[in-house]
Amino acid sequence: MRKLPNHTALKEWSSIIDALGRGDQVILIRKGGIADPDFGIEAQQFHLYPTYFHQGENEHRASVTITHWCEVARTWRLRDTDLLARLEPLVAMPRESLEARYRFRPDQALHVIGVRTWRLAKRVEVKFNEEYAGCRSWLSVDDEIDIEGSTPVLGENELKARLESVEALLSVTV
Repeated sequence: MRKLPNHTALKEWSSIIDALGRGDQVILIRKGGIADPDFGIEAQQFHLYPTYFHQGENEHRASVTITHWCEVARTWRLRDTDLLARLEPLVAMPRESLEARYRFRPDQALHVIGVRTWRLAKRVEVKFNEEYAGCRSWLSVDDEIDIEGSTPVLGENELKARLESVEALLSVTV
């Protein structure tokens, strides 16, 4: 069994994980949850723990399926709504949600995290634990998740080109 060097998982909307898994998205835009005093990258490699609450579900599920994990490839910080608007076509999150993330804790910058997404060879069903509840970004998953045989969603050259396009969007001055 091959594992990540930690049990860290980032809680993210299931629709965003789906977009990362299809290769439609290579960035995450984060500021933290209500329970996070501030947001930071807690691990360079992490599992993606799907959430559904902000997509209309109010009940906790008995378990969730982990299908992907990520490696941090590049990071940026934003405080400018014009720059955020430039990223809108690159993410599966609706504009209203992006703007809400921007307005939440206005004293803090948004983190844009360029990631290399990996598809697990075998999906892992993770039983819900009360410690996973709440509006926080990071959690430590109790289950052992084998990453042996994981495959990158995008090839190295494609990922590099996509991240360079993000860099270009964020560095253009008007």
